[in-house]
Amino acid sequence: MARIRRLPLQVRNKIAAGEVILRPASVVKELVENAIDARAKRIEIEVVRGGKAKILVNDDGIGMGRDDAEIAIERYTTSKIEDVGDIEKIKTLGFRGEALASIALVSRFELETSNGEEGTRLKADAGKVLGIFESQRPRGTRIKVSDLFYNLPARLKFLKSDEWELRLIVDTVRRYALMYPQIGFYLSSPNRVLLNVPVTKGYEERIRQVFSKRLVEHLLGFDEAIGSIRLFGYISRPDFFEKHKLKFIYVNSRPVRYPRVYRAILDTYNNPKLSPAFLINITVPPMLVDVNIHPAKEEVKFKDERYIIDLLVQAVKKRLTHRIVSGAESAADFIPSTSTDAGQRFVQESIISYQGSGTSSQPPEDAGEFWQLHNTYIFAQTKSGFVIVDQHVAHERILFEAIMMGRGQSQRLLFPITLELSPEEYRVYKKTKKLLEELGVDFKEFSSRTVVIDGLPGDFQVDRQEIADLFREIDGLGNMMREKAELAKVLACKGAIKAGQKLSPLEMATLIDRLFACENPFTCPHGRPIVLKFTLEELGHRFGRV
Repeated sequence: MARIRRLPLQVRNKIAAGEVILRPASVVKELVENAIDARAKRIEIEVVRGGKAKILVNDDGIGMGRDDAEIAIERYTTSKIEDVGDIEKIKTLGFRGEALASIALVSRFELETSNGEEGTRLKADAGKVLGIFESQRPRGTRIKVSDLFYNLPARLKFLKSDEWELRLIVDTVRRYALMYPQIGFYLSSPNRVLLNVPVTKGYEERIRQVFSKRLVEHLLGFDEAIGSIRLFGYISRPDFFEKHKLKFIYVNSRPVRYPRVYRAILDTYNNPKLSPAFLINITVPPMLVDVNIHPAKEEVKFKDERYIIDLLVQAVKKRLTHRIVSGAESAADFIPSTSTDAGQRFVQESIISYQGSGTSSQPPEDAGEFWQLHNTYIFAQTKSGFVIVDQHVAHERILFEAIMMGRGQSQRLLFPITLELSPEEYRVYKKTKKLLEELGVDFKEFSSRTVVIDGLPGDFQVDRQEIADLFREIDGLGNMMREKAELAKVLACKGAIKAGQKLSPLEMATLIDRLFACENPFTCPHGRPIVLKFTLEELGHRFGRV
């Protein structure tokens, strides 16, 4: 008897729907994209319980006639492409014909639409059409999604708290609002207006609607066209070192995740401690970018990636250099400084020698003198080549293992740190206080959400601002904040030596010794590599000698 069988259509559809609709924010994303493609001038979104109970999206776009509405929730039905050749020239945000079908399959679904001549209302449950009726709706489309994943309990359990899912929805709508200032966006949940941005004349004004005045004052606009490629947007001045949420990459006005572009931007700023602010739209002919990598359409791939990224780097450098040459800043300001006044340090400045226990790996016996590159990477020559150590993640690994093994006992601070916590941060503090104390963080609590930290695990190197953000980062762990190892990772990252911090030869040697006394000296707690090794043979190949 054959062991391989064809899955039933219902099972296949649910698997496919799970690739497109991961959570409530996915529903909002797909419906907002449809509204934008329908040339809407205003998009209104209402969500209940973080989108789990209800998502309602209402637009004033071109709408649909009855014939189109009747097949809109069938898979692979779309007005945006006709044949395989069209996939090479996608100009709309949607095109796969899967979104409405996937949403309807995992919810109780209602569609009401009108093209200005006839109105139609369709109701469906788990993808099954319950009825199609006439409607008196004016032009546009209204979609109501209720009880998301009610028929997929495993996926429903996967979702996080209502507040967490709501944040993701806000972030999703914000991404589109920033790139489409010609459209008004309104987002609300019961008794709360989360985003209300009317139509405005341009990108800068839209950024002002969404972000603080101080952030906008530190932005530099740029617009470069090279042949058929256009790069435009906003980047922060090189003297802007604050936490923010303006980190958006678009390709042909489509918000995307593109790690290589993000890394190129950081490299252009010489990898500062805090990420620069940026909103960048890369416009290329559709045939030069593949938008059909994943059903969620959040990832794309340039056909000539290196060329386009090089152009972007040159455009950003040109704008930053122009700012420096114009006299607004000195050239030295282009390289962000992470130096801190000695009076602001709360624990020892230098790395003390470490007498480890156990028999762990040892550093290469043939390692010679250590030296730093940009006060970030430690180099050492070996008989066979050389090794590079990232000083931050090396120290992060050392601190993490010390905390987890109980060697990170609390060290009293010379200057205790007073924190005024927001209601959300205070909630996180109450949830994690006991576990943080076990890991070496000592607290004293006063009234009105005021907390004083007077002890941290030994060998921590932090300033007040880094500790001030502690509970915000812990909140980002979601349900994992009750896991000891996850909290230890956050603490170790906070307390580790920073990129850009100058070390003496003795400090570098001590850091390497302590690293190779760890159980795992090769990756940081988050999985990033710590040590890279290069042989003379590899160098010979690169230089064409062998």
